[in-house]
Amino acid sequence: MDFPTLIGAGIAAFVSTNIDDLFILMVFFSTPRFPSLQIVLGQYIGMGSLLSVSIAGSLIALVLPRNLIGLIGLLPIAIGIKELLELYKKGSEEDYEKLTKKLQTKKIQLPLLTVAAVTFSGGEEIGVYTALFATNNEAAAIITLISVVIVLTALWCFLAYYFVKHSFLADLFRRIGSRVLPVVLIGLGIYILAD
Repeated sequence: MDFPTLIGAGIAAFVSTNIDDLFILMVFFSTPRFPSLQIVLGQYIGMGSLLSVSIAGSLIALVLPRNLIGLIGLLPIAIGIKELLELYKKGSEEDYEKLTKKLQTKKIQLPLLTVAAVTFSGGEEIGVYTALFATNNEAAAIITLISVVIVLTALWCFLAYYFVKHSFLADLFRRIGSRVLPVVLIGLGIYILAD
C-alpha cells in the first residue's frame, strides 16, 4: 500500500466533498446562538456518521469480484460532472447567500444536533468515501483515511472560524472553491478507477 498516495486521495476526497461545509461552518460560527464548542462537536458527529455509513456501504465490496470494485470510481466522477453542470446553471455566491439567510432566520434550539444533521445531509461524502473504502479495504488503509478526515475536520473548523474573523479571505475562497470542486472529484474518480 502506498501511504502518501492514500493520504493524498483522502485529502482530495475530504476537500472536494467538504468545500460547502466550510461555508456552512462559517455561517454557524458567525451566528451568536451557536457556541463554538457545539459547532465543532456537531461537525465531528456528522462526519463520524458519514464515515460509518460509508464503511458499511463498502462492505458490499467484499462480495463483489475485485475487477468490479474499481467501477465504484464512477460515483465521484458522476458527482463531479453534476457539480460542473450546476456550476454553469447557477452561481455559488447566490447559493451561499441563500444558505446564510436560511440558517440565520431559523430559531434553532440544539446547535450541536443541527450542525451534525447539516453535516450528515451531504450525500456526496457517502458516495466518495464508500468508493475509497471499497478500493482500500485493508484495516491500515481505513485507519489512515479516517485519520485524514479527523485531522482535516479540525482544520476545517479552524479555517471557518478564522475566515469569519477575516472575511476578505472567505470571499476569495468562496469564488475559487466551487470551480475547483468538480475537477478534484473527477480526478479522484479516475484514481479509484485506475487502482
